[in-house]
Amino acid sequence: MLVVITYAMLAIVAALAFERFGLMSSGLAWVMGAVVFLIAGQAHAAAARAEERRATEKALHELRAANLSLIEELELASARIEEVETQLATQPARPSAQITPANYARSAVPARDEGPGDELLNEILQKLEMAGAGPAANVSSSARVELIRDALDANRVDLYLQPVVGLPQRRTYFYEGFTRLRDAKGNVVTPAGFLKAAEEHGLIAEVDNLLLLRCVQIVRKLTKSDRRVGIFCNISVRSLTDEEFFPPFLDFLRRNSDLATSLIFEMPQAAFDGRSSVAARHMARLADYGFRFSIDQVSNLNLDLAELQRAGVRFAKVEGVRLIEMAGGHMPVAGREPGTIAPEDIASLFARYGVDIIAEKIETEAMVVEILDLDIAYGQGHLFGAPRPVREDVLSEGGAEARRAG
Repeated sequence: MLVVITYAMLAIVAALAFERFGLMSSGLAWVMGAVVFLIAGQAHAAAARAEERRATEKALHELRAANLSLIEELELASARIEEVETQLATQPARPSAQITPANYARSAVPARDEGPGDELLNEILQKLEMAGAGPAANVSSSARVELIRDALDANRVDLYLQPVVGLPQRRTYFYEGFTRLRDAKGNVVTPAGFLKAAEEHGLIAEVDNLLLLRCVQIVRKLTKSDRRVGIFCNISVRSLTDEEFFPPFLDFLRRNSDLATSLIFEMPQAAFDGRSSVAARHMARLADYGFRFSIDQVSNLNLDLAELQRAGVRFAKVEGVRLIEMAGGHMPVAGREPGTIAPEDIASLFARYGVDIIAEKIETEAMVVEILDLDIAYGQGHLFGAPRPVREDVLSEGGAEARRAG
C-alpha cells in the first residue's frame, strides 16, 4: 500500500507540474500523470519479478547442493556398511575401546606458567631411556593382530620422542611422537610390524587413541614453561573417518583449543593425497579450531602448495638425501618446471604458502652442510637425537597433575 500511495503521489506531482508550467492543458496533464503512475507500477512489478526469480534460482542452487551432499553422504554410508559387513564376515566381533570425553578430561590442565623452557626440556630428556627397536617378529597376519590386541588390552603401548631442531642453532623446537608396542616377553615391535595390520583390522583408532593421550600429557608438561615447544602426533586417515573415534576426539580438542599451538597432526603424503571427502572435511574442522597438520614421507616437491595451505598443512617432511637430490634441478617444484627455481629459494617458496620444510633422517654432519645451503629451517634425525621412550613414571606424573587440575 505504501508503494502504491508513493507512486500515486508521484503521478499527482507530475500532473500538477505539467499544468503549472503550462506544458499542456489541465486534462492532458492529468492523463500524463496517470501514464507516469502506470509506468512506475510496471517498473516496480518488473523489478519485483526479477528479485523473485533471483531468489528462486538461489533456492534451487542450494537445493541442488544439498541434494549432492546427501548423495555423497549416502554413498559414504553405503561404503561404510559394506566395510562393516566385510569385517563381520571375516573376523569375530570384538568390542573396541572407545574414546570418550571422560578419557580426555584426565589430561586437561588449564594452568600454564611462563618462563624459559630449556631447563624443563633437559629434565624431561634426562628421564627418557635409550632403547633399541629391533625388527618386528616375522609372524603371520593373524598372530600380528593378536599381538596388537594383547598389547592394547595390557596397555603395553609406549611413546617414543625424537627431537626436531632448528637449523643451524640445533635448538629443539618440536618432538615427534612414535608408537611402539611390546609383546608379552617385552620385545619392542616397531610400526612396520603392526601399523598395516592395525589399519586392516580396525584397531588403528585404539592405537591413535593411546598415542594421543600420551602426547597430550607430554605437551601439557612441556608447555608449562615454553609454549613454543610442540609435538608431531601421527594420526591415521582411517581414524579421521571413524565415526566412533572422531566425534569425541573433535569435542575434546574443541574444549582444549589451547593445545592448537603445540599439537600437530601428521600423516604420510600418500595418505593426505588419497584422503576421502569425509577426512578432508574433518581436517577442515580441526583447522577451524587452529590445529595444524604435517605430511611426511614426501616423495617429491611438486606439491600443490595452495591446497596444502587450504588444508591447514604447515609442515612437509622430506628425507635429507632425497631433498638434496630434488633440489638438484632435475624435478619440478610446486608446479614450476625443472631448473626454473634456485635450490636455495625452494624453502622460501614453500614458506610463502605457510609451509615449513623439515629435513628428516639426517645422519651425518656432511648432510647438514648441504641442507644449510638450501636454507632449510628444521632438521630431524639420529644425528640430533634418536627416538627414545618416555618412562612410565613421567607419563604418570603428567596424568596425576592432570587429574589434580581436573
